[in-house]
Formats: sequence, C-alpha cells, structure tokens
Amino acid sequence: MIFVLKIVIYYLFCIFIASYMSLLERKIIARVQLRLAPTNCGVGGICQPIADGIKLFFKRDAFVGHSSNAIIGICVLFTTALCQLTIIPIAGEIFSIQYGAILIILTQSIIVFSEVLIGTSSNSKYGIIGGNRAYLQNLGGHLSLMLLMLIVIKMSSGTNLINFISMPRDMSFYLHCIPLAILFFITILITGSRVPFDFTEAESELVGGAYVEYGGILFGMIYLTDYLNLLFLSFIFSALFLSETDFTLLNIISLFVKTICIVSIVTVMRAILPRYKQEQMIRITWKILIPAEIILGIM
Repeated sequence: MIFVLKIVIYYLFCIFIASYMSLLERKIIARVQLRLAPTNCGVGGICQPIADGIKLFFKRDAFVGHSSNAIIGICVLFTTALCQLTIIPIAGEIFSIQYGAILIILTQSIIVFSEVLIGTSSNSKYGIIGGNRAYLQNLGGHLSLMLLMLIVIKMSSGTNLINFISMPRDMSFYLHCIPLAILFFITILITGSRVPFDFTEAESELVGGAYVEYGGILFGMIYLTDYLNLLFLSFIFSALFLSETDFTLLNIISLFVKTICIVSIVTVMRAILPRYKQEQMIRITWKILIPAEIILGIM
C-alpha cells in the first residue's frame, strides 16, 4: 500500500512539473521575443497552468465526433508517457529497473505508434497529413534512439542505466560520450517533435497538425504528454551524461536542475529557430545521425 501511494504521489508530482513546464516555456519564449507572457492569473501568472487545466477539463463534448481508435490512442499515449517516468534511475529500490534501456525503447515505440494512430484516426485531412508526418519523422527518430540505447548497453555491459551512470568519468569516457551526447540531444528534438523538427504538430502553420480535431480533456492529455515526454528524455540525457556516479540527495537535486536547464535550452531553440523541411529532416536522420551512431557503436 505504501509503495502504491509513493507511485501515485510521484505521478502527480510529474504531472504538476509537466504542467508548469508549459508556463516556463511561455515565459522563456516571451522573454526571447521581447513580449509579455501570462501575467494576470495569479502573481506573475503562476496559476495559469491550473486555469488552463480547469478550462480544458470542463470543456463540453470533448469525446463527440472522434473514433474509438483515436480515443484509445490518446489514452495509451498519455499512460505510456506517464509510466515511462518510473524508468528514471533515482530513488534507489523504486526506480532501479534492471532492463531500463530496453524499456525506454519499448515505451518510445508505443508513443510513436499512438501518435500515428491519433493522426490517421482523425476526421480531418489535416490531421491525417499530420499523422503521416509523424510516421515519417518518428520512423527515423526512433531508430536513432534505439541505436543510441544499444550503444549505452554496450558501454555499460548491461541494460540497467545505473551501470552506465556508475562508470568512471575519466578522459576516455568523455571523449567517447561527447559525440554520443550530441547525437542523443538531436534525437530528443526529433522524437519529442520539438523545433526545428516539430512536424507532428507544425504549430506555425496554425492548423494543429495531427491534433487539429481534438479539444477539451483530449487535447489536455496530448498537451501534457508532450511535456511529460520532454521531461523524461531530458532527465535521461542528464542522468546519462551530466550526473554524478552516486545518488545522494544533493546530486538528485542537481540532476533535477540540470534537467530543467536542458528543457530551457530546447525551449530557447523553439523561440529562435525555424522549422526544417520534411526532406531535410529525413536526410539528417538517415544520412547523418544513423550512420554516425553505427560508426560510434562499432568503435
């Protein structure tokens, strides 16, 4: 019972952090673009995520007009994005999962399938186009992530992420991991559908991409999933490449701060970079990322 309570509290905390990541993103983008972010709801707009959540939750007819496949896809997408946060290698016996690297590949595969299902199950042609974009983007992005995790498994001689994190941080480790970290960060942008690779939503086109037909609580679940997935991938990046070899309370707090820094960097990129073309993203994935990862894995 105590274990279940810990898990529930942890999930609620993750949802809380993800909701306020949206406020952080809006604040950073507004600062970069020299304009005002939300300021009226609470002191400095601190209650804006709560107000947005209440509005989306009580919006009427959110489920009307959608196929059962679309609703199931959204539920699977949200549940998987939330459950994968238990893979994060902190808190000792709760999150030290033996097959963490394999589970990352599996959960990201489910997220990819769910995003494509949500788009292609839409009643709008724009949603179907967004679903096809998601398929083309996530096919290469997920293969890139899978190769990166296989390299991590090879270096740590096991599928537990703790083995990689506990490796001695000597000069050879950093020389090998600097290109690995760069490739991992680019893969985060692709798999997380973040600028300059936000083809799934394509918000600058003012259509909504694969999610154009969804509103209310369904859109809220998709919206939260985006930030939960970004939080997870940023935390994994920080844990693999920026963490200490032991998990004291101070190091866990430091790891959390580093994760927020990674999220902030991704947000700044959204404010200053244009989106690539679809064919440019495909060339980057299949002609640069994947061959570089294969070479890095052989070395």
